[in-house]
Amino acid sequence: MRKSKVIFITATDTNVGKTVATFVLGTLLKDGGVDIGVIKPVQCAGQDAAFLKKSLNLKDDLDVINPYYAPEALSPHLAFRRIRKKIDMARIRGCFEVLHERHDVLLVEGAGGLMVPITDGYYNADLARDLKADVIIVARLGLGTINHTLLTINQAKAYGLKIKGVLFSQTAPKIKTLSEQTNPAEIERLSGVKVLGTIPYLKHMTVKEVLSKCRRIAI
Repeated sequence: MRKSKVIFITATDTNVGKTVATFVLGTLLKDGGVDIGVIKPVQCAGQDAAFLKKSLNLKDDLDVINPYYAPEALSPHLAFRRIRKKIDMARIRGCFEVLHERHDVLLVEGAGGLMVPITDGYYNADLARDLKADVIIVARLGLGTINHTLLTINQAKAYGLKIKGVLFSQTAPKIKTLSEQTNPAEIERLSGVKVLGTIPYLKHMTVKEVLSKCRRIAI
């Protein structure tokens, strides 16, 4: 019975571009002939899981890709408390195992950053550790990202997580400032963690656009 390689995609902050990064990584892997799966265990508002299923042409059922959904954009432990729904980690683990046995690489998109609580006392970092996943940290390019990224790296190390690298995301169509031009190299130098590249601003979010603009990303 095959077991896939597991990559947990987290972020330094909200609205940094985790879903875009998951789409880009999935697209590049598929283009390289890799059978990929995606799981977003917990989603609070939005249509990220549905977007990934459609855009990556995933055949898995949406309720396996995303076992838990809450309508409000809050931390999961609050969002599900407000709708009086308990998150059962055994259900998440069951969906994970189905996909783990079905695909060569399984991308796990976390809900927010490493220290966002899924339930009281159980964080994304705990989930990444329990799934024995390599971690990719998605970071914004702008001023302040050195602090946010180094804090996230240090927390991942404190949890004993294996960091595959940092992936930067350009979230707006603008000319890069000096800090945006220099931050990736400085973070790699200061942390010793590999920078996988930068996802440029994607206007259309299509497979064709990813393949034409994101070839330099290391995966």
